[in-house]
Amino acid sequence: MGTSKGYLPPQKQGSPWHSLNIQLGKLHNKPEKINLVLSKFIKSIGGAKAFSSSNSSSSGGGTFKSSAARKTAQKLGSFFSDANRVGFKEALKSRGIEFEGKTLGEIKEVLIDYFIETSIDADTYAASKAISNIMDELFEGIESEEKLEDCFTHLITSKNKKIIMCGFYENYICELFARIIFEKRSEHSGLDDASEILENARDAIRAKVEKFQCNHKLEEIDFNGEGGKDFVQGILNEVLEIMEDDINV
Repeated sequence: MGTSKGYLPPQKQGSPWHSLNIQLGKLHNKPEKINLVLSKFIKSIGGAKAFSSSNSSSSGGGTFKSSAARKTAQKLGSFFSDANRVGFKEALKSRGIEFEGKTLGEIKEVLIDYFIETSIDADTYAASKAISNIMDELFEGIESEEKLEDCFTHLITSKNKKIIMCGFYENYICELFARIIFEKRSEHSGLDDASEILENARDAIRAKVEKFQCNHKLEEIDFNGEGGKDFVQGILNEVLEIMEDDINV
């Protein structure tokens, strides 16, 4: 699977992917069923529990992994925890991230490069796109290095701290949905239809994540240890469970 191509596994009748494809076909006349599509999408990639802990993909069976997303989320937590503890610049230095003499745009790019994983599978692609989106949002309105330092140093204890975990996973799931569904759907029913489905899915995912309580005391978690690893997996699982729940959808 290349980074520019969508992917849908063989859709045997009765399989989760077959059921998902049927629901996708109904969205044109019933766009309000997008939550049901999301539920079937989560089931199709393995279900919340299995997908949130999966470390390998199966090209034949349509099994997907989330290891890149979890690793990235753990790195995010670790970085912002360290920034709060020792300061933004020290957190950069300890990771070998060069920032002296760079513009704000260049600092953003080196941060994106630090967090992304190098691979071409759907998991890594979605995680990398999500990081880019998060950094774009965090850098929006930042006009000086001093403001950037203040924002990043205190982010993990600020009102905007939800962007670190919930914001990243929201973007990740949106990008994963787009990566897997969009191209095949555009080939089947046209670019306009696929784009409308994607936009509705983004809105629905955002609404689902907003229901999740992103008020954890992230600064108290050791993201460098097993506790941090378990935490980011648990958050992903819980967020996916909200989407997978097909009651009243």
